[in-house]
Amino acid sequence: MPRAWIRRDILASATFLFGAAAGSYRRTWAWATFILVPAFFVGGQILFLLPAKLLGWITRENVETYPYVLNLIIGAFAVCALIFWLWIRFFERRNLGSVGLSFDDRWTERYARGFVLGLLMAAGVVYTVRLLGGYSVEAETHLVLTDIVPILILLFAFILQAGVEELAFRGWMMGRLAERYGLWVGVIGNSVLFTLMHVDSEASAALGLSGILLFTSATLLFSIFLSLLVVRERSIWGAAGWHASWNWMFITWFGLPTTGIELGLTPLVADYTPAPDAAVWLTGGADGPEGSVLTPIVLLVGTLVLSWMLQAKRSAS
Repeated sequence: MPRAWIRRDILASATFLFGAAAGSYRRTWAWATFILVPAFFVGGQILFLLPAKLLGWITRENVETYPYVLNLIIGAFAVCALIFWLWIRFFERRNLGSVGLSFDDRWTERYARGFVLGLLMAAGVVYTVRLLGGYSVEAETHLVLTDIVPILILLFAFILQAGVEELAFRGWMMGRLAERYGLWVGVIGNSVLFTLMHVDSEASAALGLSGILLFTSATLLFSIFLSLLVVRERSIWGAAGWHASWNWMFITWFGLPTTGIELGLTPLVADYTPAPDAAVWLTGGADGPEGSVLTPIVLLVGTLVLSWMLQAKRSAS
């Protein structure tokens, strides 16, 4: 059989992405992950945000402003993490190693490497847009101690938020789909659901067709890139670090929106804003750099590099 067909067969066959399950366990039906992931996220947000609203901690108008947004990024996502853990531990009777969260001697190295890579790729997008005339400096940054505190709090918040999303999509969902149908189904399946769950119907109406296509393609490539990173490392630590730094950098380093959320904090580097005559397809408009045409280009390059590295690793073995 030709070597290329062997590789394709490996990718299509059932795979324990994070190692074979030990002992007696219960398997979640693969098709059910498409229902359970959104259900767990919606359930976690309702369980935290509804009481928060009743107690007057948040309103519909301020939930995406600082510091109220912490109720969503920290509080609601912490509850989501608890729901996923309860399902894995008590329904499936498995441990966190089954979703790529093994605390081995390399987990900190993987996380740090992913975090730095995320910073470099995010900075590459922003500075390229700036170089092409898409961003101008709205105000010089003059940081004081009180400006650093929210930036550090948001670092913790995005570490938690990104970690929960990686556990859910690349760890649990992709892992369970791969166990039943193979890696390609795991990669594509979790990426499609991740993209659908990040589409904002209200924001999409204002973007227009080209804006929707740009944001959707960037989100899909975002997930595919992180999926391949997880496949390469057989761990979600690197992907969680990359995801956290990517989200954190746009807001806290450059004052730009992350997935349409703009908090108005004093940034670490410079306060960028779209130049008056810059095209939305270049700057990303209200969606921030993730809506720029450069983001899917950068993510596509990253995806191709990871694909090449995976292919080279299989050839060597």
